[in-house]
Order: sequence, then C-alpha cells, then structure tokens
Amino acid sequence: MRKYVFFPAVSAILAAGFIFCTLFSLPVLADDRKQTLTEQQNQAQQAYENAQNALEEIQNQQTQTESQIQSLEGQAAEIAGQLENVLDALQEADRRLLECENAASQAADALAQKQTEYDACRERCREQLRAMQLLDGGGTIGLLAQVKNLYQLLTFTQTLQQLGAGNEKILQELRTEADALEQAKLTAEEAARQAADAKTSLDAQQTELNNTQGQLQSALQQANESLNEQEAAAQAQAITTEAAKKAYEEATAALDAYVRAQSDHYTTEDLVLTSLDFCCPLNSYSSITTRYGEADPWGIPHRGTDFAAANGTPIYAIAAGIISAAGPVNSYGNCVQISHGTASDGNRYDSLYAHMSSIAVSQGQTVEKGQIIGYVGNTGNVYGVNGGYHLHLELRVNGSRTDPLSYVPH
Repeated sequence: MRKYVFFPAVSAILAAGFIFCTLFSLPVLADDRKQTLTEQQNQAQQAYENAQNALEEIQNQQTQTESQIQSLEGQAAEIAGQLENVLDALQEADRRLLECENAASQAADALAQKQTEYDACRERCREQLRAMQLLDGGGTIGLLAQVKNLYQLLTFTQTLQQLGAGNEKILQELRTEADALEQAKLTAEEAARQAADAKTSLDAQQTELNNTQGQLQSALQQANESLNEQEAAAQAQAITTEAAKKAYEEATAALDAYVRAQSDHYTTEDLVLTSLDFCCPLNSYSSITTRYGEADPWGIPHRGTDFAAANGTPIYAIAAGIISAAGPVNSYGNCVQISHGTASDGNRYDSLYAHMSSIAVSQGQTVEKGQIIGYVGNTGNVYGVNGGYHLHLELRVNGSRTDPLSYVPH
C-alpha cells in the first residue's frame, strides 16, 4: 500500500505545481513513445510473420516434394522388380522356345526318316511282287504247277500268306510310327508357337516397363532438382526469417524497456508491497492453455501464462499497487500493468494483464488487491478456439519476467 507524506503549506503548493506539470507533460511524452515503439513492434512483427509464413510455405512445398520423391522411388523400385521378373520370364521363354523348336526339328527329322523307311519298305514289297511275276514258267502260276503234293501246295500258300502278312505288318508299324511322329511334330510346333507368342508378349511388357522406368527417372530427376531449389530457397528464407525474428525481438525488447521505464517512473521509495500473498486474477477460468516458457506459434518462449475464460470475465489485481500502464499495446491488445513496489525480500514486483476486452482503470491510479482492473477479451494477437478469449498474465521480478504460477494461486 502506498504511504502518504504531508508537507508544509508552501512546500505542498510548490510540490503540487511540480507534480501537475510533470503529470501533464510525462503522459504525453510517454504516450508518444509508446505509440512509436508499438508501431515499430507492429511492423517488425508483421515482417516476421510474413517471413515465417513464407518459410513455412517453402517447407510445406519441400515436404510435398520429398513425399513425391519417396513415392516415385517406390514406383521405380516396383517397376525395377517387375522388369527383373520379366527378364527372368524372357530367359525362360527363350529357353522354352529353343527347346520346343529343337523338339519340333527332331520330330520333323524323325518323321522324314520314318517316311524314308516306309517308302523303302513299300518299294521292297513291290520288288518282291515284281520278282514273283518275272519267275520262269509263268511266275506264281508256274510255281503252283510245280507243286507235287498237297503239303507243298499248302506250304506254298502259307509262305505267300506269311510273306504278304509280314510285309503288311511292317508297313502298318511304319504307318503307326509315322502318325505318332506327325503328332509329336504338330505338338512340338504348337508348343513352339505358344512359346513364341509368350516371348512376344514379354517383349511388349519389357518395352512398356522400360518406357515407364524412363518416365519415372525423368520425374525423379525433376523432383530432385525442385527439392534442391526448395532447399536453397528455404535456407535463404530462413536467414530472412531469422533477421525478421531478431528485428521483432529487438522491437519487443524496446517496448519492454518502455514498460520497465513506466514501472521505474511509478515505483518510488514509498511504494511498498506489504505481502507476497497474491490472489488469482480470475475468480473462474476453464483452463490454463499456455504456460510460461512454452513455445508460441513463432517458436518464441511464452512470456506469461494464459488463462482461458469467457469473454467479459472480470480481471482482478493480484496485489495492491499503481497502474503504470493502461491502454492498447500492439500484440498485447488492451493491457494494464501494475507496479506493486518493493517487497520485504528486497525485490520489485510488476504484473501485466493483456488481451482485455475493456480496461476499468487508468494510468497513475492506485488499486487494491482484488480490485477489478478490466475484463477478459481477445484483443491483440490471440490464438486458439472460441475466438481465443483469455487472460495473458505476466509477472516481473526486478524487471525480469518469471513464471506467474510460482507466485499466483491457480
């Protein structure tokens, strides 16, 4: 609680005049400084967001290209496997075709040889008949006339029958063997034709697969070239983004310096924090969505703790003090800073409340612990569902941010 000291009348008048002039001039200068710093931070933040978005877009394209390359490599591997199978099948088809052609050739040779044997046998039979017809004494009739008894007659007839039957049997066997060889030749020729058709089909498959493989290799080459370009662009954009991030952090640091300066201005020796028994800034909230130190959407450690709450929920001062800043501050939106003064531990404490829908106090005003200072909103930069309504609470000890939950009950 602030201590008040009484002066003699003259001193009081002079002091009142000095304070009036100071309060009249300092807020104007402070507001101008805050506006300039806020604009600088806003520009730096916008540049950083644009650079970050551009980098993410390039990285997304890079991811898509890498996925495309992976898919193409998978397809190429599959085609290579199919080609290997086709080549193996082609070798087997070539072997089978050669085997069938050899079988057909051998069957044709055997058939030709058997035909020669058949023709020779028939010729011998004809020669036998012609020889019998040319025998002296009338040929066969002459031979019959020379028969002297029945035995000779029967024997002669039997001999002729045996001769004819033997010749017929030989010829029949030759015909049977020739038919079998003819069938074997036809079978071998059909197998050779099928093997040739299979080889033709495999040749077509090989040609098609080779064409597909060539297209995949061309697509892979283009994708790899695109990936190289994207990696180079990502590296260049990362440098740009890092520079924008640095500029944003510098602008934020300058704004923080202003806030600290405001705290220095309002934290006087007579501003004392009587107790470190802070209260919760909200009577009710749904959850703590982001804790101190967690990465924000830009990868920067979060500077405070976010309490998700309904729009318009009252926000209370966690301790007594003086409002050292109140108004819209760029990414914070409508915010209030309270300078609580120096505690018995020798440390100086300040608290900051951001993203308010409206502010219920003014700069320079003294507030008590638990007093309403504003209402939950989603002004400034907010993220998340339900419009992002929440309270962003920061706590500074000796000007440096710390985890509010180490002090504030929740």
